[in-house]
Amino acid sequence: MVTRDLAITWERLVRVHRTATAAMDAQLRTEHDRTLDDYDILFQVHSHEGPIRMGDLAQRLLIANSSCSRNVGRLVDDGLLERLPGRTDRREVMVQLTPAGARQWRTMAVTHTRDIERLLDSLTDDDQQQLDRVLQILIEGGNPAPSDLF
Repeated sequence: MVTRDLAITWERLVRVHRTATAAMDAQLRTEHDRTLDDYDILFQVHSHEGPIRMGDLAQRLLIANSSCSRNVGRLVDDGLLERLPGRTDRREVMVQLTPAGARQWRTMAVTHTRDIERLLDSLTDDDQQQLDRVLQILIEGGNPAPSDLF
């Protein structure tokens, strides 16, 4: 059973996530006419060594394959990503940044990094390290996925 204190902590975590991502999305829309989802896709593709399989990209983004395909399609249409056939299976689809996509990611990364710094600025270095440790524990703790709980 979830205690009242634990429920309050969870609510705070959800509130921080929602308000921060909404503010970051608004800033990216204002400065770059792009969304936080666009940034996340460009970041994940950029951070991968070479082209990335669409299924792997969807997993990294924590979204359904259909949502990933739709969002990637918009970025392909805008010239920021390009689709490639798979290395061994021509039915497999890979994506990679175009030169314009790499430039777009770099300019958006400046805005996004600044927003992260603003969000975490009130934390001391020790607070930031403690927050990082707690988040690592939650990510790697071996806890069941929410879908496994019901």
